[in-house]
Amino acid sequence: MSDTKTMLAEYGSWCSSIDTHVLSSGNCKVISELQCGENSVFWLESQFPTGRRALFQAKKDEDGIIEWSPKDISVKNTVHEYGGGSFIVVDDAPYYITVDGIFRQITADSEPELVVAGDYSHRFADLCYHKGILYAVHEVHSGNEVENMIVQIVDGAVRPIVTGADFYAFPRISPGGQWLTWMEWNMPNMPWDETTVVISSIKENGGIDEFYRISREGVNYHSPEWNSAGNLYLISDHTNWWNVYEVNLAEHKLGQNLFPVDAEIGAPLWQFAERHFASNKMGIFMNVSGKLVYKQWNKEVKTIDCSHYTSFKCLALDESGTAYAIASGPAKSSSVIRIQLDTEKVDILRESRPSSDIEKYDISIPESMHFQSDGITVQAWFYPPFSKKYAAPEGTLPPVVLVAHGGPTACSPNTLDMKIQYLTTRGFAVCDVNYRGSTGFGTVFRNMLRRNWGIVDRNDMINAASYLISQKRVDPKRLCIMGSSAGGYLLLATILKSNLFSAAASLYGVSDLIGLAKDTHKFELGYNEQLIGKFPEEKALYEQRSPLSHLDQLSTPVAFFHGEDDPVVPLTQSMQLYEALKMKGIPTSLTVFPGEAHGFKGSFANEVTMSGFYYFFCRMLGIKPSVESQIQIENLSKSQEKSR
Repeated sequence: MSDTKTMLAEYGSWCSSIDTHVLSSGNCKVISELQCGENSVFWLESQFPTGRRALFQAKKDEDGIIEWSPKDISVKNTVHEYGGGSFIVVDDAPYYITVDGIFRQITADSEPELVVAGDYSHRFADLCYHKGILYAVHEVHSGNEVENMIVQIVDGAVRPIVTGADFYAFPRISPGGQWLTWMEWNMPNMPWDETTVVISSIKENGGIDEFYRISREGVNYHSPEWNSAGNLYLISDHTNWWNVYEVNLAEHKLGQNLFPVDAEIGAPLWQFAERHFASNKMGIFMNVSGKLVYKQWNKEVKTIDCSHYTSFKCLALDESGTAYAIASGPAKSSSVIRIQLDTEKVDILRESRPSSDIEKYDISIPESMHFQSDGITVQAWFYPPFSKKYAAPEGTLPPVVLVAHGGPTACSPNTLDMKIQYLTTRGFAVCDVNYRGSTGFGTVFRNMLRRNWGIVDRNDMINAASYLISQKRVDPKRLCIMGSSAGGYLLLATILKSNLFSAAASLYGVSDLIGLAKDTHKFELGYNEQLIGKFPEEKALYEQRSPLSHLDQLSTPVAFFHGEDDPVVPLTQSMQLYEALKMKGIPTSLTVFPGEAHGFKGSFANEVTMSGFYYFFCRMLGIKPSVESQIQIENLSKSQEKSR
C-alpha cells in the first residue's frame, strides 16, 4: 500500500517534475523529414541545445541507428524561409542541403562532397534525382528581389528549366525519366489556395516541353508523386476535402478518387516535401485525418492499428511493402515507426523523447471539445489540470490558458506538447482552439478566415472561453491567453475585444498589420491579401485590425517573447506594443533572444519562454508561482508583488 499523500494546494501553484530542462532532454528536440531507400530509412533530428539538424539512418537488417552528417553541418535550407525538403536518398545514400550548398555523401564515415555551392542568396530545396541529374527548387535573392525556379544540376552547373511562376514545389521525375511534373502557384495565392500541377515531357537535351496543366479556379492541387509503376497521383480539395486522385495521363485529366472520404488526406504546405501518402506497385499508404490506411490495388482497404499515435507525417513506402512514418500522439513524442503492411507489425525505430521518460510524468490527455461560435461548430482540445501529487481545495476551479495556434492556416493536433504539460502539471487547464481557418476540417472551414482574420477567429477564442465558463470547467476570473506568430496576433485581437482575460503571452506575434504588409518575405507577401484585403488599396482595413491602432483600448497585461533576428515578424512588432503598455502603466514584459529567428530553435530561448509565461500568468492572477523566472515585469501592482 502506498504511503504517498496527496497535497492540497491552490490550482496553478503546484510543483511539477516537468521543469524547463525537460524541453532539452531526450534524444532530440523533434524528428522531421523522413525518406526511405530500398534497405533503410533516413530522417533529421533537431539536436540540443542549438537546434542543429543531424541526418540519421536505420537499416532494415540491423539494430541501432547511424548518424551521417558531420558534427559541424546542419542539414536544412531556408527557401520560403521555412525550408523543408532538405535531403533525398539515392542508392541508400543521401544528397543533402546546408547553408553552403548541396552535398553528396556515399557512406556514413566518408567526407561529404560538394555538388553545387550555395549561400544566403542562392538557396535550394525539394530535390529529386534521375540518372545523374538533380532537380531542385532554387530561390535566388538579389537585393530586394527574389526569384523562384526549378533547376537541373549537372556536374556542378545549375540550369534553370522552369521559370515564370511566383513559386514552385514538388519537382518529380517519372520512373522512366520521360516526364517531369511539379506544382506551381502565383500571388496572392498560398500553396493551399488555387494552385496548378504541370506535367511536361523531357527532351533529349534535358529541356522540357509542357504537356498539360491540371488547374481549376479556386481548387488546390498539391503533392504530385510518381510510383514505380509510372502512375502519377496528387491531392485535390475540389470536393471540400483533400483526397488523393490518380492522374489520367492518356486523357490529360484528373482521374479517379482513390479513397473518397469526408476527411483530410493532406495539410498546408508550409514546408517542402511533406508526404501524406506513398504508393508502390502493390498499393497506396495514406494518412486519413490521423489514421493510417493501406489500400491494395483492387483489394480491400485496411486501417493499420497504431493506437498510441494520432498524427503521422512524411509517409514513405518501399517496393517490398515496408512503410515508414513520423508518428506522434497525446503521450508519444515524434517517433520514426516502421510498418510491415502484410502483417501490420509496427516497430519503433527512434523516439525524440523515449516513452519510458514520458511515463514518469503526469500527462494530461486532452478531451475533444465542441462549441458554437456565430452558429458554426468549432473544435478544441481541453487539457484538465493533472497531478498525482496535488489536489486543489474543494469547490475551486482551475485557471485556464487558451492557446491560439500559429499559421493561421494550421491546426492544433492531439499530440504531446511539453509546454502544455508544464502548465497542466502545475494546476492550469489549457484549451487549444482550432478556430475558423484551421486545417483538418475541410476547405470551407479553412476558407472562413479569408478577409476575416482577426474577426471570426477572435470570436471563436472568446466563445471558447465563454463555453468553458458556462460548463463550470474553469475559474471565470482567471483566464489567460497565449499564441505564437499569427496566434500572437489573434490573442491581441481577442483581448482588445473582450475583457474576459487577465493576462496574455505573445511569442513573436504580429501587432502591426501595415508593418507586416510592408516588411515581410516573398512567400507570405500575398497571404495578407487573402486574410485581410489588398494593400495598399484597402489600407483602412489593415489599420482597423492592427492592435497597434487601438492602444487606447488595451488594458490586459501582456508578456512578449521575440527573436532578435526574426525575418518573418520583425522584433519591432513586439517592441512597439511593449513600450506602449509600459507607458500606460499596464504590467508588461519583453524578452529578446539574440540569434533567434522566427520560432525558437535554441534550448535557452525555449526554457526561458516556458517558465516566463507561466510565471507571468501567476503574477497577474495572484497565484504564487512554483518556479522563479528571469523575465523582467514592468508596472507590477503591490498585490502582484505579494504573489511572489
